[in-house]
Amino acid sequence: MVLNCNILRDFSREIDEMEEEFQIMYFASEIVDETFKFFKIERKTSNVGKPPFNLKDMIKLIFYGYINKITSTVELAYNAKYNYLYNLISHSIEPSDRTIRDYCKYFQPIYQLIMSFILIVANRMGFTDYEHIAIDGTIKKAYNSPFNIIKEKDISLLIRHYMVQELTKDEIKNLRKTARKFLNDKSKSDEEKVDILFHWWRLLDWSGQISLALNDYDARLMKTKDNGQKYPKFSLNIQLGTDTKSKLICGVNAVQNPTDHYQIPALMNQILTNLNSKPSKISADTIYLTLANLYYLDNLGISALIPTSQQNRENSGNQPENPFAIDYFDFDEYKNVVICPEKHELTLDGKYDAPPEKGGGNKLKLVYSNYSACRDCKFNGICFTKNHRTITRYVHEVTYKTERLMASEEGKKEYKLRSKTVEAHNGTFKRVYHYDDIPITGLQRVQNLMFTIVASYNLIRLFNIIKENKIDLFSAISPIRFIALT
Repeated sequence: MVLNCNILRDFSREIDEMEEEFQIMYFASEIVDETFKFFKIERKTSNVGKPPFNLKDMIKLIFYGYINKITSTVELAYNAKYNYLYNLISHSIEPSDRTIRDYCKYFQPIYQLIMSFILIVANRMGFTDYEHIAIDGTIKKAYNSPFNIIKEKDISLLIRHYMVQELTKDEIKNLRKTARKFLNDKSKSDEEKVDILFHWWRLLDWSGQISLALNDYDARLMKTKDNGQKYPKFSLNIQLGTDTKSKLICGVNAVQNPTDHYQIPALMNQILTNLNSKPSKISADTIYLTLANLYYLDNLGISALIPTSQQNRENSGNQPENPFAIDYFDFDEYKNVVICPEKHELTLDGKYDAPPEKGGGNKLKLVYSNYSACRDCKFNGICFTKNHRTITRYVHEVTYKTERLMASEEGKKEYKLRSKTVEAHNGTFKRVYHYDDIPITGLQRVQNLMFTIVASYNLIRLFNIIKENKIDLFSAISPIRFIALT
């Protein structure tokens, strides 16, 4: 009797799982249909030759594959033939894996529109107001072998070989394997090889790097956070903006710059387009605290929740052990003095123009000191090793505004929402979607890939939000169809 109950319980669970799988398939189909209506997407085709597959059906097939973490076109083509849910959502089309690759290549920008429509639906159905967007960056490794690279010095030697003087046997022996392979390639003429070498040289000159990934010219050497990885890897920088309330991803931007310092404007421009509305707060890590970012947000009237290095260490409880570190010197804005751990006031000693920052604008360099207090201090020689202690602050009107906000209780409370929002996505993309291993190269194609992944992620998130709010899925379809018509 116990065995029979267990069998019935397992069978009931399978029925529930199948029902949810069908609901997700149905929901995905409806979202694609309404996206096409909302953005008035049409495909113009000629009457010459074999009629192409219906665009909407192909988008549904690929989209449903990504929802189920299937990024292989071969596996997707197989499911289109033999899996009834894939067959159902795509109206029984059976494209080859090559056809699916072509549709991914030429029509993947449509998934940004799907992503945008999901965000608009979540807002208009009252699930979120997109008041606070958290921004973070992650590194996506390029689809490139670490051995399939060529260095600047090898290119220089090869150019010399073809245009000035042939390399000696010892010089050829010292070339990297890729350079020797290029040298021994008999399928290209010397003139063709020289053109290729100068093209590579221009790419390196433009990128400012000394190595070029031959599988992906757009990739750049970046430091990854993989355990045990000592050297930088060819990668792209993926910037994400996530709503702290709904956890929906509002924007994703693939860039070549290995740092996050100046990435907010480009990402925010996309977020504003995707949301068709403007958030009131943006939170980001200290690395984003640059004048270019702060100017941009201030001009839009968006509050910047970005801590200084000292505020970041204080918030994370990672303050230095040295009791005389700058973290323990308090700034009194009203008196314009710096108060040291011994409660002495360091007054403004000098004001200078700091070097201009990238993106425009420059801060003031303010130097504070109190020679007489330091001279008589019992920590003379411990707090400082020369004549007296000086504290330097680099300030600007917009940085003052941000620093004040992050010193307030409200600012600290809002900023705590960031860590609960942005960290999960990076792991999801790496460990669930395995996006490091997808054989896609080139900045624009990676950007389109990220639109597809984010759109599929957001659909599952919206599906779960509807369930969390105890709304019947089929009842939620009516307002979504209405939104598509407005």
